[in-house]
Parts: sequence; C-alpha cells; structure tokens
Amino acid sequence: MPDSQSTGSFPRKSSPELDVVEQVNGSFGRWQLRTILLIFLCKIPSAWFTTIIIYTAPYPWKGELVCHPADWNVSRSQGDHVDRNHALWQDARSTDRLFNVDVCNAYSDSLARGFVRRHGQEWNASESQELGGPPSLPCAHVEHRTDYKSLISQFDLICSRRVLVALTQSFHALGALIGGLMAHSALKKISPRRLMLLGMIGQIFCGNLTGLVDTYQLHIYFRCLTSIFCALMYTSGQFILNDITSGKARIIVVTLSELFWSMGLVLLPAISIYFDNWSYLYVAISSSLIVLVWLHRWIADAPRWLLRHKRVEAALRQLLESATYNNQKVPLTLDVQLTMYANDLDQKSKQKHSYCQVWDGETKRSQLVYIHLIWGGAMVLYNIILLMIRNLGAEQVHVNTAAMGFAEMVGIFVGLYLILYTRRHWRWAGNLMIMAGLSTYLVWLLPETERNSRRVGLELVFWLLLKIGNSASIAVLTTCTSEIVSKEKRVLLMLSVISFSRVCLVFCPLLSCLTVIHHLVPITILATMGWVYGLALRRLNRYYWNTEQPQISQVPTPNTYRRQSAIILRRCSTVSSDCSAYSNELLSNFERNMAVSIADIWHINFHPSSEIELAVDRNCGEAHRAHSSETI
Repeated sequence: MPDSQSTGSFPRKSSPELDVVEQVNGSFGRWQLRTILLIFLCKIPSAWFTTIIIYTAPYPWKGELVCHPADWNVSRSQGDHVDRNHALWQDARSTDRLFNVDVCNAYSDSLARGFVRRHGQEWNASESQELGGPPSLPCAHVEHRTDYKSLISQFDLICSRRVLVALTQSFHALGALIGGLMAHSALKKISPRRLMLLGMIGQIFCGNLTGLVDTYQLHIYFRCLTSIFCALMYTSGQFILNDITSGKARIIVVTLSELFWSMGLVLLPAISIYFDNWSYLYVAISSSLIVLVWLHRWIADAPRWLLRHKRVEAALRQLLESATYNNQKVPLTLDVQLTMYANDLDQKSKQKHSYCQVWDGETKRSQLVYIHLIWGGAMVLYNIILLMIRNLGAEQVHVNTAAMGFAEMVGIFVGLYLILYTRRHWRWAGNLMIMAGLSTYLVWLLPETERNSRRVGLELVFWLLLKIGNSASIAVLTTCTSEIVSKEKRVLLMLSVISFSRVCLVFCPLLSCLTVIHHLVPITILATMGWVYGLALRRLNRYYWNTEQPQISQVPTPNTYRRQSAIILRRCSTVSSDCSAYSNELLSNFERNMAVSIADIWHINFHPSSEIELAVDRNCGEAHRAHSSETI
C-alpha cells in the first residue's frame, strides 16, 4: 500500500528509499517463511485462550440443574419435588431459552403442597404471576447434576450470578489492554524475540494456574495475567513480521496472520471433546505452548531493532543467514553500511514523538474519531460473535464454533482481495458490513419453534454472514489504518486504536446477559453496530483509496474496439510518415505488435495528443537510430 492514498489536502508521499536491511533480506524468501510460520503458530493458543469460555462455561442442558426447595421443605423426597413427568416441568422446559430463565425459580403450588403436608397450614407466601405460566418464587438452592464440570457448576454462576461468566471474559480483555501497553514500553528495552519467549513462558505458568485454582477470584486474576502474556507474545511477533518483510509481501503476511487465529477456532472443538473437565482443558491448552518454546530457537529477531540498539554484530550475523537462505547478494561493505544505518536509526529514535502529535491537525480530527469508533465496533463484533455462539445451544456448539472459524477464513480472503485489487477498499468493506448487518435483522422472521438442529442452523446462517463481513473489514483495518497519518505517527495511531478497541472489549461481554430478555437481542445489537460502523467506513472512503490500482474502464463492444483501433492506427501511420525509408515488413510488424490499454481506447477521442502518439514518436526515433546504425 502507498504511504498515503488521499486527495485534496493530503498529498501523496513518495515511497521510502531501499535501506541496506531490505536490500539484503528482500521482501520475502525462505528465511522469512520459517520465522513467519512459527509466529503464525503462536496465534493458535492465543485464539484458544480467548474463546475457551465457550467450553469452560457452557449453558447447562435440560435437566442438569434442578431447583432445590428451601430448608423448611427438605423432608420431601427427591423424587417428589423433582417430578420430571409433571406438566409444569415439561411446559417450563420446552425450549432452552425458557429453561435458562425458569430454572432459577420454584413453582409456588408445588412448594405450597409440601408446606401444607409438613405443617398443616395454609400457604400465604407472596407469588409473582408470570405471563402465561404458573406463579413462581426465587429458588433457594440449585443442584448441579452434570457429568461435565464447568465454571458454572464449579462456582455456581447461574441466576443472579450469571453476570460473573461475562466478567471472566472482561478480565481477559483487560489483560489484553494492559499487555499491549506493556509490550509497547518493553520493546524499547527488550528485543522482540526475547519478549516473545517471556510471553510463552508466562502463558504456560499462568494458564495452568487458571485451570487449577478453586476460587473464582483467583481464576479471573490468573486469566487476566494469562491474557497479558498472550498480548506480549503476539505483539512482539507482529513487530518481527513487520520488520523482516516489505512491500506487497508485508500486506499479505499481516493479513493472513489472522488465518491461524481462525485455525485455532476450528481446532478448539476437537480438543474440548477429549476433556470432560474445564480444569483439564486449561492445562491441555497451556501445556501445548511447550512445543512453541522449543521451536522458538528458529525465530529470527527484528534486524532494525538490533541496529537501533547498536547491536551491529548480531544484525550482521542475522543478515548473513538471511542472504544464505534467500540466495541474495551481499555488499562487500555490509558491516560499514550497517554501522552507518545504525547511527541513522539511533538519531531517529532520539526524536521524541508524543501522542498529541497524532491529533495535531495534519489529519482531520473527524477522520481520527471515525477510525477509533470503527475499530471499537469491529473488535466488539469480532469477539462477541464468537462468545455468543454458545447461545445457539450446547448440543451444536462444536459444529457452530468450527463453522465460525471457516467463515472467518472466508472473510480474511475477501478482505485481502479488497486490499490488493480494489481502489476503494474502505467503501467495499463498508458495503459488506452494511449488507451483513441489515440482513441479520431477518433472523426475527424465523418462526418461534423449538430450538432443534434445523432452527439453530437457520440462525447460524445470519451469524456467519455477519462474521464474514466483520472479518473482511478487520483485514482492511489492520492493513490500511496507518495510511491516514504520516509515517512517524503510525505506531502511535495503531497503539491508540487498538487500545481503544480493547477498552470497548472490557465492557462488551455484558451483552450476553441480555439473553434473559430475548435470545435474539444481542445479535440485533451487534447487527446494528455492524451497519453503523459500515457507514463510517464509507465516510473514510472519501479521503483514502488505493491509487496504485488502476480504475476499471467500461468494457468496449467489438464495434467500438474496431472503430477506435482504426483511429489509433491511422494516427500512427501519419506519425510514422517520416519512417518511409523503412521496409514494408518493418512497418507492418510495428503496427501488428503495437498494443494499447482499454483506457486509451476510450479516451482517444478526447486526447488527440495522447501518450500513444508520444510512444509512437519514441518508437520511431529508436527505429530510425537503429536503421541509421545499420546503414553505417
């Protein structure tokens, strides 16, 4: 992508000169591929830790939670107060949605019968009349009757404490926010490669403790710490990717890095099948990072970071290895050039850039506000859509999660196509989100039937549409956000928008609690958020676009092509009248081999002195000089 793709008050910036690191490394090669694949693998456990809440806190199935009566009613036999053949039981649990709501209440008529049987008195307790249902009272105690031990059964996170499930994910988002800020500061002193290793080791230690502790407060504390180390790992990995690649290869690498996140979503259901305890699942995911710690030795460091910190010998050793694997030529004065380049980087690093410079007015502040709001909405959709997939039912949660992973892969490739082959990538990304958001409203037209596999599949279609559009827009945002500011402000802008989006993620898991109103309320809110930030993406399209991609002209008809090409050939024959000394064979070959673009065919009538005639003059001049040399 060009440094700036703007019009009006935003002039285009020339591409930077080729430095010695890029000259030796090249834009992409075997040496970069090895490091890139290893860093991509680190995305998989990060995806596991983000979405593990789907399998460690699943909604209970019908019959797994039973309302236990109050202490004065314990003399009743278990079969008496838990009669599953009772009509009230069957009516209340006809759907998962009613089950999730009504399991927290005990029916007052059954409690009254037990009270009268024991005490011989009339039942006079206050009763809350439900619409279309029997009167009920809050349940005194809930029994967990499930073989799978989850967070919900371990810490009794149901009824009034249901919000604590969302709080768990909020602390994970808080850890990502803190970890990103810590990584930005730590990279000034610690090399990206070493910081990545520290993140891996911290994930192994804190991840295992997250699954082994038996207190909810300790669980969310270690989950926050695990998220911090996750952020340290993939932030330093992203730093290395940006440093060892360049040009179009960097665009493709940065965009496809999210592909391995999607692979993690596809693999997580397979892992969860083999573990029937949430603690074991945490231990299995955390222990898998030991493989990445062993593979860490083959991850390269960022050469420019080494030069910026006067580690010329280490950078030289790394560039020689790169040139060997990529079969690149090496300057004979490479060590001298690296020393000079290190001094230049050191001088640039001493120039202080404050966050306020991003808002200095060079880029319109309204556009900066737009990009922050877009990032906030996009990241909320990106994460909450995954977490809310468990609302579609526990029976299909494995298939639904894998489907979300595949939908995300499709969205990534759609976003990559928009970046590489369209001029107006902001507009197209906005159009996708607007269409996906508005079409999601159609989910309300589905009939209110029992949530069987067919009904869940129909709802899943709308979730997948929203996920594809959101993943495509995330790909465009990740690659193209920095183009709206100058080069020296890009790091601060990306830090600002990512931090703002993570602040939004701290509060957005609470949306899952709105299912007590209606199970379609959260997806409706997400759809609204999607088409609103799609409009904001279209707003940015007025100022930025890919000027390197030519505008597609209208396809000419065969008759138009013949007419316009005849005009071009006639003008060429007029221009080439000075070349009459040439043989007829040379002139015929010249006309037969000449090719023009479709844009020149359309514009030939409006630009008589077009570039075609200049090209013909230049070709004739070269041919005349060649003919003169042959004559001599």
